[in-house]
Amino acid sequence: MLHDSPQNAGRPETASAAAALPRTGPRCPECLATFESVSPRQLFCSAAHKAAFHNRQTVRGRQLVPLVMAARLTRGGTRGNVVAGRKARRDGDFLMQRWADDDRREGRMSMIDYFALRDRKGFDTLLIR
Repeated sequence: MLHDSPQNAGRPETASAAAALPRTGPRCPECLATFESVSPRQLFCSAAHKAAFHNRQTVRGRQLVPLVMAARLTRGGTRGNVVAGRKARRDGDFLMQRWADDDRREGRMSMIDYFALRDRKGFDTLLIR
């Protein structure tokens, strides 16, 4: 790549390139760069990366939740409204794969690794209200 766009500045071209980065501190889920953390529970290298990550997850969640719920409540299209359940399962799976591919291509942490990181740092996964 001859020129790097501003939104990709500092990001490795691939996840394997990110794996070759020196590990001197925690890695930011948004850019995979290592950084000096201020707190043991700090996840992101900057407020801007934290906001970008959470804004993207909010948009994704709004798209995915209705699909996942419809798929789950129809047991993947085997109960109740079979047509809607199958389409919801298929569309949800497609979106999740597309987002995983986007994250890999953009040099972001996988959701599996992000979940494991949050778990290691003691964040609750279920917020019961």
